[in-house]
Amino acid sequence: MSGVDEGDTRHDPVLGSGATPVDGPLGRLVVVFDNRIAQSLTAIATATGWSVTALDAAPTAEEARALGHVDALVVCNHDGEGAYDLLRAALRDGVGYVAMMASRGRSAALLEQLRAEGFDEEQLDRLHVPAGLSIGGSSPGEIALSVVAEVVADAHDRPGGPMRGPRGVPPGGAPPVD
Repeated sequence: MSGVDEGDTRHDPVLGSGATPVDGPLGRLVVVFDNRIAQSLTAIATATGWSVTALDAAPTAEEARALGHVDALVVCNHDGEGAYDLLRAALRDGVGYVAMMASRGRSAALLEQLRAEGFDEEQLDRLHVPAGLSIGGSSPGEIALSVVAEVVADAHDRPGGPMRGPRGVPPGGAPPVD
């Protein structure tokens, strides 16, 4: 194929272009409250290489300790019993990515409430409400995809935007010269 360096290992025919082999899980994700979004989230995150623990209900303090290290937590039902206490505990415990399915209005109110309770901006920067990237999806699978994309982007300290540059601009390059 023209323009491809045959010695470039990023073009692995088995893994796919740009993929690198991974030993072990990419991170530990806990998904709380079973619903269609949670089920899709579990399937997509597992397919991307994350170790996923799905819980039907918010864990007790003892159950949460038994989970061990958690890289990301997604609460899939803001009305679930213990949802807000779980978010607070995850923020206090230093979980890197903490998210909840919620409307923009509910999200704004939650942030205001947590500030009033004394959570600092560093802690609140780890809280993703509403959860997910803005991709326009509305089905459970599309919402889950947007959340997994945000989890992955956050894990790699990326904003989660498109790979390509603006129209007519190659990625990382200047516009073509006529």
